[in-house]
Amino acid sequence: MNSNTPALMLDTLGKTFDRPAVVDLSLRVAPGEFYALVGPNGAGKTTTLKMIAGLLRPDTGGISVYGIDALQDPLAAKRIVAWVSDEPMIYEKLTPFEYLEFVAGLWEMPAAVAEERARALIDCLGLGAYAHERCQGFSKGMRQKVALAGALVHDPKLIILDEPLTGLDAASARRVKDVFLKDCVMGRRSS
Repeated sequence: MNSNTPALMLDTLGKTFDRPAVVDLSLRVAPGEFYALVGPNGAGKTTTLKMIAGLLRPDTGGISVYGIDALQDPLAAKRIVAWVSDEPMIYEKLTPFEYLEFVAGLWEMPAAVAEERARALIDCLGLGAYAHERCQGFSKGMRQKVALAGALVHDPKLIILDEPLTGLDAASARRVKDVFLKDCVMGRRSS
């Protein structure tokens, strides 16, 4: 993969349910670039993000993630992508630390690396005081931070966020933004 390889490329992407949701969407996102889809409810933003994440298959077009054809080799693409939905999906019987260990195990990360990443993410997202409490009593904002940490634990190259600040108070929203802007937990890649 060379430095000119886009982080994400969509080529005339299309998806129809009862009516067209996404029509001929093409875009190119460079490594390290932030890109936002903005539009009214029903404009196809979440549908597009779910297709990129491999949760929905497009009817037409193509998706490339760092040069990997995500439709031909979806597992390879998913290995380098993280998805955070607007509704946090976590195992609430686990603590944040246990959840991160569990997710890291799914990615077959070495235990020492997983523990280091989990501790860094917990610290960076302000979850330290709650690291060993069960998630079941957490607010939506707290669960959202745990879900974000779970998505980041394997150090993905492409991060897809669907309304990641939903349910977060202003201070927590600022902290989440800082995670990305200050690169406090990412793999510190130049790409």
